[in-house]
Amino acid sequence: MKVCWNITSRCNKNCKYCFKFNQKELSLEENKKILENLTKRGITNIGWSGGEPFLYPDLKELLKLSKEKGFINHVNTNATLLNEDNLKENIENIDRIIISLDFIDENENKIYEIGENYYQHISSLLKIMKKVKPSIEIQINTVLFKGSIKRLKEVYNALKNYDIDCWKLIRFFPVRGKALEENLAITDEEFLKIVDEYKYKEDQNFKIVIHGKKEMSERHIIILSSGKLVYSENCEDIEVEETLI
Repeated sequence: MKVCWNITSRCNKNCKYCFKFNQKELSLEENKKILENLTKRGITNIGWSGGEPFLYPDLKELLKLSKEKGFINHVNTNATLLNEDNLKENIENIDRIIISLDFIDENENKIYEIGENYYQHISSLLKIMKKVKPSIEIQINTVLFKGSIKRLKEVYNALKNYDIDCWKLIRFFPVRGKALEENLAITDEEFLKIVDEYKYKEDQNFKIVIHGKKEMSERHIIILSSGKLVYSENCEDIEVEETLI
């Protein structure tokens, strides 16, 4: 059983299509209590997210503790806080790292407020990550919205140069936050065209997964950075009274 844990709402990026929650942040001791409660509930897989999870100062300790308890750790990150010097210590307790990459073109990264030289940084990490930790699974997430689908082929061709395990294409839905302010959703026709082009490619050296309405309609359990529980289903958030602290 899997949960998505938004360990912090803070982020060092300002992406126009962001749909993160905005909640207070808990202390290390409070989050250790949440880990204990997850163990008791039979959770086996934690997807650490945010905001940007590496901004949480005690993430490394929580990852270490969760591995000791037998959890599988997936971390969803923009990876900008990782570099050649700190990579080993930050990924040693991560089973799968999921990195956001919507554009190869640095001008587009600037336009959508992802940041300057973003792809250049990600590229440098992808070249060394499996050398640092051969067992780590690397997944690249690309959001499918009006701007990104025009440059999708560039991302695909670039990713063939790296040792990654999965490329996940996620259809944009304006669920919450800044995403509600931007008219970036693609049409069903545009989405199906992408499915036809990429789902069954035979020359790929990595798995391609495409998420649309069907996958978004499934129930996802989310732990907010405040410890509150949310069920996300059919692109709607259902907040429950229960907390995990």
